Amino acid sequence: CFVFVSHSGGKDSQAMYLFLKKIVPTEQLFVIHADLGDVEWSGVKEHIQETVEEPIHYAKAIYADGKPKSLLNYVEKRGKWPSSAARFCTSDLKRDPINKIIRRIMKEHGCTVAVNCMGIRAEESASRSKMIDWKQNKRLSNTKRQVYDWFPIFDWTEEEVFEFISLSNQFPHWAYAKGMKRLSCCFCIFADNKSLKLAAKMNPGLAEEYLQLEKKIGHDFKHRKSLHE
Repeated sequence: CFVFVSHSGGKDSQAMYLFLKKIVPTEQLFVIHADLGDVEWSGVKEHIQETVEEPIHYAKAIYADGKPKSLLNYVEKRGKWPSSAARFCTSDLKRDPINKIIRRIMKEHGCTVAVNCMGIRAEESASRSKMIDWKQNKRLSNTKRQVYDWFPIFDWTEEEVFEFISLSNQFPHWAYAKGMKRLSCCFCIFADNKSLKLAAKMNPGLAEEYLQLEKKIGHDFKHRKSLHE
Protein backbone atom coordinates (compact mmCIF):
# COMPACT_ATOMS: atom_id res chain seq x y z
CA CYS A 1 0.00 0.00 0.00
CA PHE A 2 1.33 3.44 -0.96
CA VAL A 3 0.62 6.57 1.08
CA PHE A 4 0.49 9.86 -0.82
CA VAL A 5 0.89 13.17 1.01
CA SER A 6 -0.54 16.29 -0.63
CA HIS A 7 1.83 18.94 0.72
CA SER A 8 1.04 22.64 0.21
CA GLY A 9 3.88 23.85 2.40
CA GLY A 10 1.38 25.06 5.00
CA LYS A 11 1.32 24.20 8.69
CA ASP A 12 -1.33 21.48 8.36
CA SER A 13 0.51 19.69 5.55
CA GLN A 14 3.75 19.93 7.51
CA ALA A 15 2.25 18.50 10.72
CA MET A 16 0.43 15.78 8.77
CA TYR A 17 3.65 14.71 7.05
CA LEU A 18 5.56 14.61 10.35
CA PHE A 19 2.78 12.49 11.87
CA LEU A 20 2.76 10.07 8.94
CA LYS A 21 6.55 9.71 9.09
CA LYS A 22 6.10 8.05 12.47
CA ILE A 23 3.78 5.34 11.15
CA VAL A 24 4.54 4.87 7.44
CA PRO A 25 7.77 3.28 6.10
CA THR A 26 9.76 5.65 3.89
CA GLU A 27 9.52 3.39 0.85
CA GLN A 28 5.71 3.61 0.97
CA LEU A 29 5.50 7.39 1.42
CA PHE A 30 5.22 9.80 -1.54
CA VAL A 31 5.11 13.58 -1.24
CA ILE A 32 3.25 15.59 -3.90
CA HIS A 33 3.14 19.36 -4.18
CA ALA A 34 0.67 21.10 -6.48
CA ASP A 35 2.88 23.79 -7.97
CA LEU A 36 0.80 26.97 -8.30
CA GLY A 37 3.65 29.06 -9.64
CA ASP A 38 3.74 32.83 -9.10
CA VAL A 39 0.63 32.96 -6.90
CA GLU A 40 2.32 30.86 -4.19
CA TRP A 41 4.10 32.41 -1.25
CA SER A 42 7.83 32.77 -1.85
CA GLY A 43 9.93 30.00 -0.37
CA VAL A 44 7.15 27.40 -0.32
CA LYS A 45 9.02 24.83 -2.41
CA GLU A 46 12.24 25.41 -0.48
CA HIS A 47 10.37 25.02 2.81
CA ILE A 48 8.94 21.67 1.76
CA GLN A 49 12.34 20.50 0.54
CA GLU A 50 13.91 21.40 3.88
CA THR A 51 11.26 19.67 5.98
CA VAL A 52 10.67 16.35 4.17
CA GLU A 53 13.03 13.45 3.57
CA GLU A 54 11.43 11.97 0.44
CA PRO A 55 11.77 13.25 -3.13
CA ILE A 56 9.02 15.72 -4.02
CA HIS A 57 6.74 15.08 -6.99
CA TYR A 58 5.53 18.37 -8.48
CA ALA A 59 2.04 18.42 -9.96
CA LYS A 60 1.43 21.12 -12.56
CA ALA A 61 -1.81 21.88 -14.36
CA ILE A 62 -1.72 22.12 -18.16
CA TYR A 63 -4.23 22.88 -20.91
CA ALA A 64 -5.13 20.33 -23.59
CA ASP A 65 -2.59 21.94 -25.93
CA GLY A 66 0.20 21.37 -23.39
CA LYS A 67 0.54 25.01 -22.31
CA PRO A 68 0.83 25.76 -18.56
CA LYS A 69 -2.45 26.44 -16.78
CA SER A 70 -2.03 29.01 -14.02
CA LEU A 71 -4.60 30.53 -11.71
CA LEU A 72 -4.43 33.97 -13.30
CA ASN A 73 -4.54 32.88 -16.94
CA TYR A 74 -7.37 30.46 -16.11
CA VAL A 75 -9.34 33.18 -14.31
CA GLU A 76 -8.86 35.45 -17.32
CA LYS A 77 -10.05 32.69 -19.66
CA ARG A 78 -13.17 32.00 -17.57
CA GLY A 79 -13.83 35.66 -16.84
CA LYS A 80 -14.52 34.87 -13.20
CA TRP A 81 -12.67 34.28 -9.94
CA PRO A 82 -13.17 31.02 -8.03
CA SER A 83 -15.93 30.92 -5.43
CA SER A 84 -17.20 28.57 -2.75
CA ALA A 85 -19.63 27.18 -5.33
CA ALA A 86 -17.02 26.95 -8.13
CA ARG A 87 -13.68 26.05 -6.57
CA PHE A 88 -11.89 25.41 -9.84
CA CYS A 89 -8.70 26.68 -8.23
CA THR A 90 -8.75 23.49 -6.14
CA SER A 91 -10.17 21.02 -8.66
CA ASP A 92 -8.28 22.10 -11.78
CA LEU A 93 -5.00 23.34 -10.32
CA LYS A 94 -4.54 20.98 -7.36
CA ARG A 95 -6.76 17.88 -7.29
CA ASP A 96 -6.60 16.83 -10.95
CA PRO A 97 -2.80 17.29 -11.38
CA ILE A 98 -2.18 15.45 -8.09
CA ASN A 99 -4.48 12.61 -9.14
CA LYS A 100 -2.56 12.29 -12.39
CA ILE A 101 0.69 11.74 -10.49
CA ILE A 102 -0.93 9.24 -8.12
CA ARG A 103 -2.19 7.20 -11.08
CA ARG A 104 1.21 7.31 -12.76
CA ILE A 105 3.16 6.22 -9.67
CA MET A 106 0.74 3.42 -8.86
CA LYS A 107 0.94 2.13 -12.44
CA GLU A 108 4.73 2.31 -12.55
CA HIS A 109 5.07 0.31 -9.32
CA GLY A 110 2.17 -2.07 -9.88
CA CYS A 111 0.49 -0.75 -6.74
CA THR A 112 -3.20 -1.61 -6.39
CA VAL A 113 -4.08 0.00 -3.02
CA ALA A 114 -3.22 3.52 -1.89
CA VAL A 115 -4.16 6.18 0.64
CA ASN A 116 -4.37 9.82 -0.43
CA CYS A 117 -3.68 12.02 2.63
CA MET A 118 -4.70 15.66 2.99
CA GLY A 119 -4.22 18.09 5.86
CA ILE A 120 -7.86 19.05 6.22
CA ARG A 121 -9.05 19.86 9.75
CA ALA A 122 -12.60 20.06 11.11
CA GLU A 123 -11.78 23.20 13.09
CA GLU A 124 -11.11 25.21 9.92
CA SER A 125 -14.73 25.78 8.95
CA ALA A 126 -18.31 24.59 9.43
CA SER A 127 -18.31 22.91 6.02
CA ARG A 128 -15.06 21.04 6.71
CA SER A 129 -16.31 19.86 10.10
CA LYS A 130 -19.03 17.93 8.24
CA MET A 131 -16.56 16.12 5.98
CA ILE A 132 -15.73 12.42 6.41
CA ASP A 133 -12.10 11.81 7.34
CA TRP A 134 -11.87 8.39 5.62
CA LYS A 135 -13.62 7.41 2.41
CA GLN A 136 -13.07 5.80 -0.95
CA ASN A 137 -11.79 8.11 -3.66
CA LYS A 138 -14.18 7.28 -6.50
CA ARG A 139 -12.26 9.36 -9.04
CA LEU A 140 -9.08 7.33 -8.54
CA SER A 141 -10.58 3.93 -7.80
CA ASN A 142 -11.47 1.41 -10.51
CA THR A 143 -11.32 -2.34 -11.12
CA LYS A 144 -7.51 -2.26 -11.05
CA ARG A 145 -6.85 -0.01 -8.06
CA GLN A 146 -8.48 1.14 -4.85
CA VAL A 147 -7.64 4.56 -3.43
CA TYR A 148 -8.90 6.03 -0.16
CA ASP A 149 -8.88 9.64 1.05
CA TRP A 150 -7.72 10.17 4.63
CA PHE A 151 -7.45 13.32 6.74
CA PRO A 152 -4.92 12.20 9.41
CA ILE A 153 -5.12 15.40 11.50
CA PHE A 154 -8.84 16.02 11.03
CA ASP A 155 -9.50 16.38 14.78
CA TRP A 156 -6.40 18.42 15.60
CA THR A 157 -6.61 22.02 16.76
CA GLU A 158 -4.45 24.79 15.30
CA GLU A 159 -2.54 24.90 18.58
CA GLU A 160 -1.82 21.17 18.36
CA VAL A 161 -0.57 21.59 14.78
CA PHE A 162 1.98 24.26 15.69
CA GLU A 163 2.99 22.34 18.82
CA PHE A 164 3.61 19.12 16.86
CA ILE A 165 5.80 20.99 14.37
CA SER A 166 7.77 22.53 17.22
CA LEU A 167 8.18 19.20 19.04
CA SER A 168 9.53 17.78 15.77
CA ASN A 169 12.27 20.45 15.85
CA GLN A 170 10.94 22.26 12.80
CA PHE A 171 9.44 25.68 12.06
CA PRO A 172 6.39 26.52 9.92
CA HIS A 173 6.71 28.65 6.78
CA TRP A 174 7.84 32.24 7.50
CA ALA A 175 4.50 33.79 6.44
CA TYR A 176 2.82 32.57 9.64
CA ALA A 177 5.24 34.58 11.78
CA LYS A 178 4.24 37.63 9.74
CA GLY A 179 0.60 37.15 10.72
CA MET A 180 -0.88 35.03 7.93
CA LYS A 181 -3.49 32.51 9.07
CA ARG A 182 -3.28 30.20 6.07
CA LEU A 183 -0.75 29.34 3.41
CA SER A 184 -2.52 28.71 0.15
CA CYS A 185 -2.33 31.21 -2.66
CA CYS A 186 -1.00 34.59 -1.50
CA PHE A 187 -4.49 35.96 -2.19
CA CYS A 188 -7.19 33.44 -1.37
CA ILE A 189 -10.91 34.00 -1.85
CA PHE A 190 -11.45 32.47 1.60
CA ALA A 191 -8.96 34.77 3.36
CA ASP A 192 -10.26 37.48 5.68
CA ASN A 193 -9.72 41.17 4.91
CA LYS A 194 -6.82 41.49 7.35
CA SER A 195 -4.96 38.62 5.68
CA LEU A 196 -5.56 40.05 2.19
CA LYS A 197 -4.22 43.45 3.23
CA LEU A 198 -1.20 41.84 4.85
CA ALA A 199 -0.54 39.73 1.76
CA ALA A 200 -0.74 42.85 -0.43
CA LYS A 201 1.85 44.64 1.71
CA MET A 202 4.25 41.71 1.41
CA ASN A 203 3.53 41.01 -2.27
CA PRO A 204 2.80 44.41 -3.88
CA GLY A 205 3.73 43.34 -7.40
CA LEU A 206 1.45 40.32 -7.33
CA ALA A 207 -1.32 42.37 -5.71
CA GLU A 208 -1.18 44.77 -8.66
CA GLU A 209 -1.52 41.84 -11.10
CA TYR A 210 -4.67 40.70 -9.27
CA LEU A 211 -6.11 44.22 -9.23
CA GLN A 212 -5.50 44.69 -12.95
CA LEU A 213 -7.06 41.31 -13.75
CA GLU A 214 -10.08 42.05 -11.55
CA LYS A 215 -10.57 45.30 -13.48
CA LYS A 216 -10.07 43.59 -16.85
CA ILE A 217 -12.64 40.82 -16.35
CA GLY A 218 -15.11 42.98 -14.42
CA HIS A 219 -15.71 40.36 -11.73
CA ASP A 220 -15.23 40.92 -7.99
CA PHE A 221 -12.51 38.88 -6.31
CA LYS A 222 -14.88 37.96 -3.47
CA HIS A 223 -18.68 37.79 -3.51
CA ARG A 224 -19.93 41.37 -3.80
CA LYS A 225 -16.57 42.72 -2.67
CA SER A 226 -13.68 43.63 -4.92
CA LEU A 227 -10.05 43.16 -4.00
CA HIS A 228 -9.64 46.88 -4.68
CA GLU A 229 -12.08 47.63 -1.84
